[in-house]
Amino acid sequence: MPITLSLTGRPADAGRLTRRAAHEWLAKAAVWFESAGDAVLAADLARDAHSNPALLVTLHPASPPAELRLGGSGRVRVTAATTPAGPGYHLFLCDLLRAFAADFRLWWDPTAGHDPTGYFFDRDRAACDRHFLRWLAGACREKTPLFGLRPGDVTFSHSGLVLTPLGPRPREWPGRVAADPAAGRDFFPWWDPETDAAFYRNRALCRLWAEFPWRPPLTEAEGELTDQVAADLASAYKLDPAAELPWREWLEVLAAVENDRDGLTVTPADPELREAVARRAQEAAAGDPVGYRRHPLRVRLGGGWSVKVPGDFAREWGEDRTWTGWSGGRTVWFHAEGFTKPDGSVPGAAEAVAMARRSLPDGEPVAGLVADGLRGEAVWGGAEEDGRRAWRLSGVAAADGQVAVLHVYAEDPADQDWAVKTWRSLRHDP
Repeated sequence: MPITLSLTGRPADAGRLTRRAAHEWLAKAAVWFESAGDAVLAADLARDAHSNPALLVTLHPASPPAELRLGGSGRVRVTAATTPAGPGYHLFLCDLLRAFAADFRLWWDPTAGHDPTGYFFDRDRAACDRHFLRWLAGACREKTPLFGLRPGDVTFSHSGLVLTPLGPRPREWPGRVAADPAAGRDFFPWWDPETDAAFYRNRALCRLWAEFPWRPPLTEAEGELTDQVAADLASAYKLDPAAELPWREWLEVLAAVENDRDGLTVTPADPELREAVARRAQEAAAGDPVGYRRHPLRVRLGGGWSVKVPGDFAREWGEDRTWTGWSGGRTVWFHAEGFTKPDGSVPGAAEAVAMARRSLPDGEPVAGLVADGLRGEAVWGGAEEDGRRAWRLSGVAAADGQVAVLHVYAEDPADQDWAVKTWRSLRHDP
């Protein structure tokens, strides 16, 4: 279980609130957090499944956003999981929420809040540190998957035996930390609450390991990510020019900015800084490069479906629940729907595929899918896409009352083996 801070408070002048009034209050709170310094990466207004407003405040990529809600009764609720970012994040967030309460005339109710470390109410930093180390030791004993990596919609295929937010660890690492929790202190990317060089370096490293695609950005979100990583590394260098930084990887980030042909980044050119980074990159000791996304990813597509794609793929969902991944002249397109017969019964996978295959275009049959409860058929052939000649694998698969369509596009016919391999990686795990 993560270490989760939960607080309940009430503005001094709050009474019953309409949903619109709550939204406006949270919008003002978003502006406050966005102006609180560059430790805050984002403050986004959102709505839950019931259309109730919420504010999501992101401070560190290793932990999910802190969530603020304002109910119709006027009560403010904050929930924030501060693992695996670390005790520094926990302490910083507690102090940030105290400052927020002071500016918004908000009173936190000590009888309705819960801080498992105790820090929010008694400010005992040493106790907070010990609590995080005990949490990590427990996770090591239980062999918690990924040891704190936020999986999102992907599973990494890096060969490391124990993957953490700051890189892989050897097989014996969990046992060593379970026996001596202090040995795992460097697991946490945010140990001290200060926003010093270590803070910026580790925040950048978390994103380089788990998020950065190692190419120029293809979407606005990737452009923002590239800018944030570049800014964090520059801040770490400015605060401590002697700090150990990922020099070779930083050079790749700068190259991604320089080769951004779509204007998705705003990082200014700094020839002097680039020269310093290039020099340090040449001097850096050889070693395995940073980046789980240098390797293929298994992407979860909802409904139990997943597919394996290159780690540098950009990914997005369309409004019609269609998933697309793409990079370097290759594209994968996926859509799944529930499937029943006219009488309302659910067909078996083989029967469903026999019906769905009628939608396949003409082409060369390729190896099908046969697994427990999963069947699929596909063809490979030429296609016209946006007035250009392309190559396409078109496949249909069925499992557990669902039919999925998977198209794999390539600009080069030599990519047929890759397209078939991608098709064959389609899985369904209910």
